[in-house]
Amino acid sequence: MGFPAQPRFHMPFQSRLNPNVDQARVRAKEWAGRMGMFDEEYLEWPERWSEDTFSRADFPLFIALTHPDADARELELITDWHVALWFVDDLFLPLFRRDHDQASAGAQVERLMQFLPLDGLPRPLVPNNPVERAFADLWTGTAATMTLPWRDRFVSSVRRFLDGVLWELDHVDHAVTDLIEYLGARRDFGGLQFTAVLMEHTIGELPQHVHGRREFRTALDAFVDGVSLHNDIVSYDREVDEGTVGNNGVEVARKVLGSDRRGAEDVVNALLTARVDTLAEAPGAVPPEAVEFVGALQEALAGSYRWHELTGRFGRTTFGALTKPRGLGTSAAYLF
Repeated sequence: MGFPAQPRFHMPFQSRLNPNVDQARVRAKEWAGRMGMFDEEYLEWPERWSEDTFSRADFPLFIALTHPDADARELELITDWHVALWFVDDLFLPLFRRDHDQASAGAQVERLMQFLPLDGLPRPLVPNNPVERAFADLWTGTAATMTLPWRDRFVSSVRRFLDGVLWELDHVDHAVTDLIEYLGARRDFGGLQFTAVLMEHTIGELPQHVHGRREFRTALDAFVDGVSLHNDIVSYDREVDEGTVGNNGVEVARKVLGSDRRGAEDVVNALLTARVDTLAEAPGAVPPEAVEFVGALQEALAGSYRWHELTGRFGRTTFGALTKPRGLGTSAAYLF
């Protein structure tokens, strides 16, 4: 493919594949179409979001690798939530960037949040676009299983992601030149805080006091940074092609250090290795109630690495991933 060789990644954890992945693939594509995500008005950038690019990206595989123990219904729910946020990140809010209309993008975020009331009850709001339809379709049923503090954390994580995407849109042409500032922003627009909060939906709600512990927050940040920094290295070429590389950690490091791409990748990979090691040490530091959850974060990080190898989303795959069969009954092709 002509892509430069990637650095070796340090990964001490093992991933597992959810056996319900085939059903999730079929269901996710059907659901995305029903929400209107493949409607003609969103096909301006078919290389970014269309039925074909959706299939190549294989978002359900990401969820199946990061939530290996979820039952079929739970896997579908978690996949749908992530598909909605991927749509926002890939296409929906970037449409506002095309017209340099930050005000309208901000107004759309405010309206989206109206579809996630803390009481979890439906509102007399008529959805006007795929994301509003997705939030309206998913939130009431999801909220019914959550305590109020959990709902608050969930809604806050969605808000943090949406505000992060707005920040990303505002900075893509005026990228930051400070790695510390970048890492803080990356934890928001990457959306991984949302992934971690939703992970409790499968494993079970963590006691409130656990979330207040510094050791737990350190583990959570290490997971978020691990997925994000690995993604920055793997997605660099794709983001160059899309014109969004200004918000990539490798590019920030390259500019800050005045180095070439390989030197910047080495710096980011060293930071990534340190974050992986922090997560590896976390089970011995967090409260006992959080040990299982941290173990799930470790498996999810390994699963994210594996998805990046197998998906066609980044223009390069390993192990012949694109030639593997798709559809019902083919998940064995991904067993490892």
